[in-house]
Amino acid sequence: MLEGTSRPQIFRKIILPLARPAIAVTGLFSFMTAWNEFILASIFMDDESLYTVPVGLRFFVNDYASEWDFFAAGSILVSLPVIALFIVLQRFLVLGLSSGAVKG
Repeated sequence: MLEGTSRPQIFRKIILPLARPAIAVTGLFSFMTAWNEFILASIFMDDESLYTVPVGLRFFVNDYASEWDFFAAGSILVSLPVIALFIVLQRFLVLGLSSGAVKG
């Protein structure tokens, strides 16, 4: 305020860059939680065409026959978006860890 900046400028130039690692981690964890949601999706979904991918994977494993090859391939496909998002946000995660470890 002493230098002639407004509150939005302070937020954009000071607070937001400092909070960027925390926002990246929160976004990654929120995406992982929503993407891998199984219990609520399996309870509330009635139509099989609307099932999420983790709920759809349970049809490959049942009491009488298990198709482990399709289940494993589907599990890899489910994990690819999470891996891609982690690779994109990796620099923010490392920045947050290294900035907290060094004084000054």
